[in-house]
Amino acid sequence: MGVQGTITSTCMRLLITDTNVLFDVIKIGALPEFFRLDFDICTTIFVIEEIKPFPQREQVETFIRSKQLTVFGFSAEDVESIANFDIGQELKRFTDKSVIWKSLELKYPMLTGDKKMKEVAEKLGREVHGSIWIIDELLNNNLISPSKTLELLKQLLATNSWLPRNEIEKRINKLKEEGYGKFWEAFGH
Repeated sequence: MGVQGTITSTCMRLLITDTNVLFDVIKIGALPEFFRLDFDICTTIFVIEEIKPFPQREQVETFIRSKQLTVFGFSAEDVESIANFDIGQELKRFTDKSVIWKSLELKYPMLTGDKKMKEVAEKLGREVHGSIWIIDELLNNNLISPSKTLELLKQLLATNSWLPRNEIEKRINKLKEEGYGKFWEAFGH
């Protein structure tokens, strides 16, 4: 597995993702499309270590090997800094702290579906997006069709009860009622 300490990309449209976003895109079958977005997708070694089921781990490692997913390793000093990273009592998990810490260090947006992580990161001035935004971006960049978008939104609704159901249902209803063009006008794209 290719673990890096610094990003070497020239694209610099970087997104740092947490574990649950990776699980969401795997569960809905959109991992290949996710990595076709015009972003450098990164995560931390601690996120990768949380992906235990073999089929899911193998899917993610395919994108690591093809250099479509950058995995950040950490020095002993970094680990100590993350452990001492004071973000209040909202987040206790080291993995979550590592993602926010790296997002702050690199000054790039973060992907999470975790409400507490989102709140903490936004309080720290980070731009934060989630799994619904990913589907929006896939459609907006013509990587999936409107019918595929409907399918993915329905799968997301069925597989992750923690996401804002009303936001997913709004998108589903808009796509069904008014079609693709009106959908993007309604959601400010």
